[in-house]
Amino acid sequence: MSGNTAGRNAELPAGLLDQLDGQMQGGDHLYPLLAQYEDTDAGGIVYHSAYLNYAERGRSAFLRLHGIDLADWLEQAGQTIVVRQLNVSYESPARLGDRVLVRSTLRRVTPVRAEIRQIIENAADGHIFARLLVEGVWVRVGQGARRVPAEVRAVMEGLLSE
Repeated sequence: MSGNTAGRNAELPAGLLDQLDGQMQGGDHLYPLLAQYEDTDAGGIVYHSAYLNYAERGRSAFLRLHGIDLADWLEQAGQTIVVRQLNVSYESPARLGDRVLVRSTLRRVTPVRAEIRQIIENAADGHIFARLLVEGVWVRVGQGARRVPAEVRAVMEGLLSE
């Protein structure tokens, strides 16, 4: 799978999609976003479930940045990564308008699983909103767990050494 998203995003200006995927800093992937009105309750506090959405966006962007486009894998091979286990610790609430940074670090890769540590923090001062440890399993849709394809595993193992 090439990870080519040109067909789905042909109308985007050149380079814009790359900006949407965040960037690497050492071994950490940094994915910025803004706490929007839809993410909050009437008092402007980010819902606990919104952190799971932020983390998912960060993980997807992390993989996409390295050429692993899960939409392509799903469409072309009927395979993807699903969350098997997720542990989250909420440290303090984010608020409407906060600039949020999702920091993702690949911690471990096995033949069928990957473990990613994520920290969701205030982009302005580094204050931590939530910490997550996520285990994903590679699956073929409708058939269960499968070995991570060799080209995907090679990319992931390369990220472990960064």
